[in-house]
Amino acid sequence: MTELSELSLGPQVLVRGAPPAGFPVEPNTTAPARGREVLWLGPDEWLVLGGTESDYPDADAAVDVSANRVGFALAGEDAADVLAQTCALDLDAIPDGCCAQTLVAGVQAILVRDGKETWRILVRPSFAAYVRAWLEDALAGATSRRSSR
Repeated sequence: MTELSELSLGPQVLVRGAPPAGFPVEPNTTAPARGREVLWLGPDEWLVLGGTESDYPDADAAVDVSANRVGFALAGEDAADVLAQTCALDLDAIPDGCCAQTLVAGVQAILVRDGKETWRILVRPSFAAYVRAWLEDALAGATSRRSSR
């Protein structure tokens, strides 16, 4: 059974400049660095989940963006099918441990694939209720298709 839940993301910092040690340098990858999860967003831009501005004094810029995103977890055997109804990415092309910026239900989002059937969806708080409703509707459709087989 596929389930949708809200995540507690905690502190987040956007880091710009040369990559600090341990940061991913391959596009759309994630990496653990100093006990935090780091998402590659661009050639000189990373989102650090669990980080603070003071952790990166040598960065060109380190900005607290903790209030900028909320997260959802979508997990289960229909998770990719549910997401496929809301975004145009080829989800099979995103390996475990990777991330991608895309539109989910027309809203800018970051997807993180945590496993074969597990995804995190990070969106701006002002769109959270809308995205949640869209995902719940897509999830209901996937459940009804499964039960009619």
